[in-house]
This record gives sequence, C-alpha cells and structure tokens, in this order.
Amino acid sequence: MGGFVRLKVIAAGAIVGAGAMWLPGQQSATVPHPNENATTAPDAARAVVTPVEKPGEIYKVAMRPLDIVRSSLDNWSDAELGALTVGIHKAHDACEAAKPADYSGDDLYDLARLCALGQDWSNANTAALAYIASKQETHQAQAYALSVNALVHMNAIDLALETTREMLGRSPYDAEVAYAVRYMKDTLEQASNPAALKLAGEEHAAIVEALKKNAPLKAVSGDAVISVGALYESAMELAFWQRYAGDDAGAAATVADVDGALPQDVQVKSEDAARIAAVRTRYGLLGARLPEVKVLRALETPTTKAVIDTHFGSATVLVLFPDWCGGCRKMMKTLTEFAKVNKETPIHAYGLVFADDSVIPVQAAHEEILKELRGTATLVVPDTTAQMLGATEFPLGIVLDRTGKIRFIGALPGDAFNGGGYVEKVIVRMAAVEAKSEAGRK
Repeated sequence: MGGFVRLKVIAAGAIVGAGAMWLPGQQSATVPHPNENATTAPDAARAVVTPVEKPGEIYKVAMRPLDIVRSSLDNWSDAELGALTVGIHKAHDACEAAKPADYSGDDLYDLARLCALGQDWSNANTAALAYIASKQETHQAQAYALSVNALVHMNAIDLALETTREMLGRSPYDAEVAYAVRYMKDTLEQASNPAALKLAGEEHAAIVEALKKNAPLKAVSGDAVISVGALYESAMELAFWQRYAGDDAGAAATVADVDGALPQDVQVKSEDAARIAAVRTRYGLLGARLPEVKVLRALETPTTKAVIDTHFGSATVLVLFPDWCGGCRKMMKTLTEFAKVNKETPIHAYGLVFADDSVIPVQAAHEEILKELRGTATLVVPDTTAQMLGATEFPLGIVLDRTGKIRFIGALPGDAFNGGGYVEKVIVRMAAVEAKSEAGRK
C-alpha cells in the first residue's frame, strides 16, 4: 500500500475551455468548475423512437447529438468562441458600471444574471444577495443558485456551502434547487471535501420525495426542468460516495430509499429508463472486477501492445470517452504524462476511446480525429464499451485497485490528472479506505 502514499504528480496547466457559465434557469449546469468537460452520452440518453412518442419528444431526441457536442466549449468553433467572448466582455463592462442599490425586483435579479454572464463574480454575488434580502419570492431559488455559483468561482467554498444549505431550508425543492445542490455536491466531491457526503445526506429526503412523483421536476418560477433520470442519478450520488468512504451499509440503505421512491407500477419514459439503468450498471460495478474490455488498437506508438495491463500495480486508471469529445482528447496528454511519472510506483493510466457513429457517421472523420491522439496512452475500444460500463457522461473515469476491482467510477473534471487533481485524490482516498479495512480485519 505504500505506493499510494508516495504518489507522484505532475504540475501541468489546467485543461479547460473558455469560460462558460451555468446561469439559473438553464436545464443543465454547464460551468468551467468543477466539470466543464463532462458531456452526456448520446446512446445512453437517446430515447427509443416509437410511434406513440409525440413529435416534440422525437424532435428533442433528433437534436440531442448536436446539443451534446455544443455542451462542451472544446467543440466550439473559433467564431463561436469569439462571439461568446464579446458577449462576456459586454456583460462585464455593464455589470461594472451598475450599482445594485439602484435596482429592485426583477431588474435586480437580472443584474445578478448579467454579472454572472460577465464573470464578475463579486458583483454577481452582491446583486444576488441583495435580491434575496429584499424578500422577493419570484426568483429566490435562482438568486441563491447565482450566489452559490459566484462564491464557488471566488473560491469561497465555506460560504457557498452555507448558502446552499440556506437555500435548501428556505426554498421549495424544485429544479433550480436540485441543479444548484448537484453543482455544490460535485464541487465538494472533486475537491475531496467530506462536506459533499454530508450535503448529499441533507438533501436525501427532499430528492427522494421528488422522485416519488415520477415526473420531471420543474422550477417554481422559470423554465428549468430536471428529468426523472437525472434526478435519480443525482440522488444516487450519496450511495456512490458512501461506498467510496467504506460505508457499505449506509449505501445499501440509500439505494433502497432511492429505488423504493420510483413507483413500481408506473411506466418510466424510455429516456429516463436508459439513464436509470446506466446508473444502476455503474453502481453494480463497484467492488467487482473490471469486465473484459476488448481493445482494438493502441495509439501511443506503432509497437505499443493493445492491452490493459492485468498487473494492476498500486492502481489503474481508465478514462472512457467518445472520439468527438474535444476536452477528453486534450486530457489524454496529461493522462499520458501522469502514467509516465508514476511508472515506478506503479500506477497505470489508459484512455479508452470509441467511435460514436450517432454523432460522427463518417469513418474517415473518425480516423482523422484519432490522429490527434497519437503519442498518448490511448486505446481504441468498441462503442459497446460505453453501455457495458453504464456511461452517460464523459470523460468517464474508472479507478481499479491492485486486484483489478473497481473502487471508483464517475465523470472526471478536465484537470483531473493535474498535480493534486481529482484522480490523485481518488487514489489516495481509496488507499486510506483499504488500509482502514485491512486494519479492521487484523
């Protein structure tokens, strides 16, 4: 076990795209921190199109691949990024010139949104708190969410957590609150802050009650909606984190609560059913040996063996992603450096890339993309690997212990392999839990 505590790390720059933001009212959280490179899997999320589905539902399914690619700024064109930059600068200048004391009601709330768009986090927080203090109810949850988002970007994590808890106590549990809490939970988890587990526990009763309705959770005010599948996934985070902490009994109780909340005699929409099934697949893999992953070829060098080393060392890290995921491809450079630096420990790391024909239907385009990954510790795998591992967001990270059992599975932030990054924290935590377990058996 000593190899873990002597873990070596690399000091690389963060791999992040330009600054996108999550603004309350959006139906998903797209933010540069903590996980701007995570994107949803088309195959896992796409509903089965049947004649009984409404045209609007079919339209959303047809548009999903485009929406998925757009969700990561790494896939945006230079022109799109330029337009975003212009908008950010304009919003920043307008926010800087404004005074929250001059506004009230909806105008004050809109100022908070404007400042968040301009990435003026201090003024965004000031305006959001002023709106909350005014006792206005219309955008209360959104204002809390804006404050949480701003405080995280200001690295005022304790205040962000305090604000999240205040929001849970004061605002009805709706889509805005659910998204904001999910954002805060993930921020804490990716910093290895134990408060993530506690916050998930504090949310547990509310999210279970929301699941019992078997209907998308809507915002009290605004257009934000969180699907049943997404709500289930957020609720199950508590069980995953309890397992990571070695609390198997607590995790079993959580799973029973979450699964018991879903009505057994009611049909779940195909899109939600697919996402729920994927989460259950991932959870079922925890503590199990890695299923056999077929490797088609290696991209590091012409002579690199196309295999995952079954001598797992102190740990083995796998990162699964579709070839269209630009942020994932960029991550492979730091993953490769991480593997080289930790070669003597040993800690192994491999990228697992697959061709996703649902987004890129032309074989020649797949091959062109793979050229970017030459020289990295990336293995090409079949697209069926995503379903086998329950992948719904990318990059999907999997950490194996020295016996080849899965001890972590979940989406990774873009800087996961940087010095002191999330992967290092996951491995160190895994080692601590194993050491405690071994000590208990003696």
